[in-house]
Amino acid sequence: MASSIQESRTRERTRLAILRAGIAVLTRSPAASLGEVAAAAGVARSTLHRYYSDRTALVEGIHAFVHSEYRAVLGRARLDEGTGLEAYARLCSELVDSDEVFSWWLQEQPSGSWGATPEDAVVASVLERGRADGSIDPRLDPDWIALHTWAALYTARVYPLTGSRSPREARELCVRTLVKVAAHKDG
Repeated sequence: MASSIQESRTRERTRLAILRAGIAVLTRSPAASLGEVAAAAGVARSTLHRYYSDRTALVEGIHAFVHSEYRAVLGRARLDEGTGLEAYARLCSELVDSDEVFSWWLQEQPSGSWGATPEDAVVASVLERGRADGSIDPRLDPDWIALHTWAALYTARVYPLTGSRSPREARELCVRTLVKVAAHKDG
């Protein structure tokens, strides 16, 4: 029994390493080979093929992984607690902390795809709650705030490449900017 638990933990770690490497390699170079993904994951190409038989299977696995991480982020953000703005601030922090995963969506998702999932509806309801409780500017509709959030996540990811700020500083700036923009101010 203990050896099967250990084996499943090892398989899960390997699967996650392949998926994370796939995101990193394929966002940098969409034409990269599966061998490059395997090398980045620290596994043999044959090991990658045991998990994902071809590029299509790997991409489908990445999509499922990113979507599951989005659901996990919503849970960690405790969106049902506090004001809408407080929940949104926690959401932004969680999203920024997982930016390496969401970089897949930032380069893959076509424009206009916001609002397509039940999870997007949860985020929209938090933003509506903030508008209703007065913590989020009622002049900003939830779709605008949500799309602005994804644009800011992209900015936080690429801004350190300019050499102006470290990745940690860029993440802090991202969350501060998003919360300040969304916050209700008189006038």
